[in-house]
Amino acid sequence: MAHLDIRKFIAAPPEAVWDVLADLEHQGAWMVDVRRLDIVTEEKRGAGAVMHVTSELFGLPIVKDVMAITAWEPPCRMDVEHRGQFHGSGQFLLERVDNGTIFTWIEDFRPPLGPLGEALFALAVRSHLLRVFARSMENVRRLAEAAGAA
Repeated sequence: MAHLDIRKFIAAPPEAVWDVLADLEHQGAWMVDVRRLDIVTEEKRGAGAVMHVTSELFGLPIVKDVMAITAWEPPCRMDVEHRGQFHGSGQFLLERVDNGTIFTWIEDFRPPLGPLGEALFALAVRSHLLRVFARSMENVRRLAEAAGAA
């Protein structure tokens, strides 16, 4: 099982950060690896919403994912289940702290190709994804702080 856990301080209240994260239709505006995102359910927000997402890996649009929102607790928590090429779960957690929010992004998934996929993840993919997530989280910070200042 692959595990990623990354945190970022954002100088905005959790509500402002949540507003950025919860706008599912526009997640591609801050997720740097998303090439295409389509919400395929009538429900566009909240638990039960399902998205088909094409993401880049090393600049190539090769990751096809189906993500279902499984928990929706504004402004604290959003969970997804990955049902595409990668099976697993993801979480966005927001914790109110002095002068802002700690945004935690957790992903647990099984890479394809069994033990070979696990080895490739450990050797190359993990560090790449951590950089991509950090850039995406910086975009969330920028958007939430701008909204909080408005």
